[in-house]
Amino acid sequence: MLSSDLIARAARGEVSAFVELDRLGLLLGAHESAAQYAARLDCLRANTTAMDRSLAEHGTYEIEGIAVLAQERIPPALFEEAREVTETLFAFAVSWVPGFFINPVFGWLFGGCAFHFYPDFFALFIIRKSFADRARWLIYGRRELLAHELCHIARIGLGSHVFEETFAYRTATSAFRRAAGSVFRSPWDAFGLLLSVFLLLIAQLTRVFLLPTLWIWPFWAAVLAVVGWLAWRQWRCGRVFARALRNVTRIAPDRALAVLFRCTDGEIVHLARVADSATLLEWVGRLCESNLRWQVIRERFLPASTAGGVG
Repeated sequence: MLSSDLIARAARGEVSAFVELDRLGLLLGAHESAAQYAARLDCLRANTTAMDRSLAEHGTYEIEGIAVLAQERIPPALFEEAREVTETLFAFAVSWVPGFFINPVFGWLFGGCAFHFYPDFFALFIIRKSFADRARWLIYGRRELLAHELCHIARIGLGSHVFEETFAYRTATSAFRRAAGSVFRSPWDAFGLLLSVFLLLIAQLTRVFLLPTLWIWPFWAAVLAVVGWLAWRQWRCGRVFARALRNVTRIAPDRALAVLFRCTDGEIVHLARVADSATLLEWVGRLCESNLRWQVIRERFLPASTAGGVG
């Protein structure tokens, strides 16, 4: 897949090479040069080779304190179902990320996750052994779980925080998860909500057993404030994303979601503000003068008759 010739073409700045790599889910970073991108590809290939060598020689490979076994590698056919989702939604199909079945020690409800590292692109999946012979386990679906994590891996170089989960939850089969799954953008969001609920519980116990006159309403107010802030942020983020998608649809009617998938948070916010097609195309043209990522976006998704050819 990552041949020396393909990496060399990317190092020379050939847009055709970037397009080929983009289709594989190896998206350019936010402000990445051809040389930096090629160096990352070289690092990815070296890391993957080291993993394969360890698996072949020792039957195991360790990462972040977790050992995976060669005989428990996820077969390519299981990844194919997830690649169909990402190809349909976002026009990429990752075939370079290895995955392994494990018996988790992280918790009974663990379904799976992806380890991914920047700036070298290296990534791998670990999922429950239960998924080896079944498509669902408790609340998790194998196809959705893999597709969700593939989205994070593909966008690893964009440094996204605001809209990252919005894209990943687009792969959900449930309309509710697609709409509300991205409420928690980071562990701190969940910790904040859990902390406010925990303090309310402590206050209730204190009132029952120690201090009957303790006011409870401030603790309820704290819980409602956290919930209200998360809900308001989700509503606002959804509105911005919907406007950006609507505006981009004017210049990329069939692949607007794929275009947004390759944008930074700041670019999505800007796209939400620009409704005029001519102004939007002018802005894209300016970006393409110096930004390789936008040259790829233009080549793949914007009609040459309106966005111009690749320079």
